[in-house]
Amino acid sequence: MKLLKFLFILVVTASLNVYAQENKSIYLEGDVVKIPVDLINDWPFIDGEINGVKGRWMFDTGNSKAFSLHSKKMTGVESKTVGSGFVASGQKYEVLEYPLIDQIKVGTNEYKSLKNIRGNNFDFLEPISASVIGQIGFDYFKGYDIKIDYLRNELTFYKQKEDSENWNDIKNHKNYITSLPYFTRKLDNHPMVKIQYKGVDLLLTFDTAGGKGSFTIEDSYFEKLKNEGDIENFYDEPSTLYNWYNIKIDKRLTVNLYGIEKEDSSPAHKPLGITEKNTLTLDHSFLSQYITIWDTKNKVIHVLEKK
Repeated sequence: MKLLKFLFILVVTASLNVYAQENKSIYLEGDVVKIPVDLINDWPFIDGEINGVKGRWMFDTGNSKAFSLHSKKMTGVESKTVGSGFVASGQKYEVLEYPLIDQIKVGTNEYKSLKNIRGNNFDFLEPISASVIGQIGFDYFKGYDIKIDYLRNELTFYKQKEDSENWNDIKNHKNYITSLPYFTRKLDNHPMVKIQYKGVDLLLTFDTAGGKGSFTIEDSYFEKLKNEGDIENFYDEPSTLYNWYNIKIDKRLTVNLYGIEKEDSSPAHKPLGITEKNTLTLDHSFLSQYITIWDTKNKVIHVLEKK
């Protein structure tokens, strides 16, 4: 199955400004909240339901909104069209807004009478999970840091506190590897890190719903890395999937990535303010090898050994 990437880019009418003003809810309660996550192929899913319809949410940090509902599962619910958008793999969709959703569940967390929730057709996710009911995005854990632990199949959210920091002692953790300060450009839910690899600038981005990961690269640079053995085919036969070895992110962290997709270009780059020609998105191939803590308050990703 061709790798799909689910960064959501919106082209919407001014009516969504009302949405932004009305929905500033904090959806998590407590200092520490754990939610089980299931991995289907390379994508993380959370059990849930909408108005009694049970299914799975895809967990996508690339989607900025707390909830995006699968419109096909929303029969009989009033909606209005407010714009359009597309995902990084090219699919276009109509953006809908639901004035009132009676009930939403995420794991054991339940929410009632949610207003002005957005949705669109998620048919392109059904080859991964036919029971998909939508996506959980970055704003779902607004005000919290997140630990992604695919070894234990759980997401852990830590409430940010104004007068203290959650990770002051992280370097003393027995599994600590490194901390990666990141920056963002147009969207706060897309962490970016710049490194140099073999003398060339490389922009790293982080996401949870891009399959194993992907990269764009200049032809001459790609051929150089292939000839030197840093990049090789993932399959015996030719494909767009490759392994990329010995990527030194900082002095404490060097990674190998497997089965990541080479793209000629990405429609997501322009909306994200990415102009670099050499980019690498770290997704499942990276996240599955480590435990990562996303300190969104201070814009740092802490990397721990997976054990």
